[in-house]
Amino acid sequence: MRKISIKDVAKKAGVSIAAVSQILNNKGQRFSEATTEKVLQARDELGYVPNSAARNLKGRHKRLIGIIVPSFRMPFFADIIQSMQASAPSDVNLVFLGSTDESLQDAIFSLVERGVEALVFGRHIPNRAEVNTFLKKRNIPYLVLDQNADINAHDMVQTNEFTGGSMAASHLMSLGHRDIALILPNNLTDNMRQRRAGFLDTLSTANLTPKTIITTTLSKHGGLAAVHQLIQSKSTAAFILNDEMAIGVLRGLAYQDIKVPDDISIIGYDDTDYAEFMIPTLTTIAQPVWEIGETALKMIIRRLDHPNLPLQTEFFDVKLVIRESTGPVKNTKGNH
Repeated sequence: MRKISIKDVAKKAGVSIAAVSQILNNKGQRFSEATTEKVLQARDELGYVPNSAARNLKGRHKRLIGIIVPSFRMPFFADIIQSMQASAPSDVNLVFLGSTDESLQDAIFSLVERGVEALVFGRHIPNRAEVNTFLKKRNIPYLVLDQNADINAHDMVQTNEFTGGSMAASHLMSLGHRDIALILPNNLTDNMRQRRAGFLDTLSTANLTPKTIITTTLSKHGGLAAVHQLIQSKSTAAFILNDEMAIGVLRGLAYQDIKVPDDISIIGYDDTDYAEFMIPTLTTIAQPVWEIGETALKMIIRRLDHPNLPLQTEFFDVKLVIRESTGPVKNTKGNH
């Protein structure tokens, strides 16, 4: 559907574009009350919304930066958003969009139409070459988080995901676990592949492989759905690549009256804000989410200020946060 323009309002009201512009910008004192009323009525009937990007070309210019995430419901991305909002300078406006793989192209078009000068991708980009070409043609720089580690982006923020997966394996093995399940989302992003690789590599140093590998949807319900397979595997521990899924697994185990960590140990990834409020509290791998959001925003602003900067990359470490959901393996294996 074509966007209603100021020209459409002028035509409907029977006045000049200049008159509409002045009236809508509260500078229409010289026009009669009847003319002003006609313009406002035409605006409301047509549903015209002034283009803030165009308006900002006059007077003090506020730079508009778009941030695309997979979901606002996931605490990890909610924290990223909050950290960016808290650290945004006064001359920058941020606009956030949630997008599925299927709606990503529409989300990008929508933000470009709104006049964004730069983009931050906090989600996986499936059609990378196409997106890259589209944004380069329009001179819109973009930064990616590590869901897109192998894309040819100018700027990137990464965390040491391989080490995170390795830490999870080492922690479970240090507690005596040898029958360890791995629970993955159906669609692995680049950073999750690194988590998996670190986990498998560290198991292999002890001549171990996962007791079972279960794939499920990246959600609490997905974790819940994986529980039956997990129980059937008789694993004594499980590494789950995301706290969202881990929460679902904890709930599913509770439904089956399986005690964590007495019967099975569970470790997640991300250290989302509710991990420490679960019963039991969740052992997990923590990422410095607040710093990631702040740094990503600073980097993309720096790119706008200095378009010819060389590649910018920031790399963050992760840490193991030990809570109640992991414990020593019991001598009586497979009793659940």
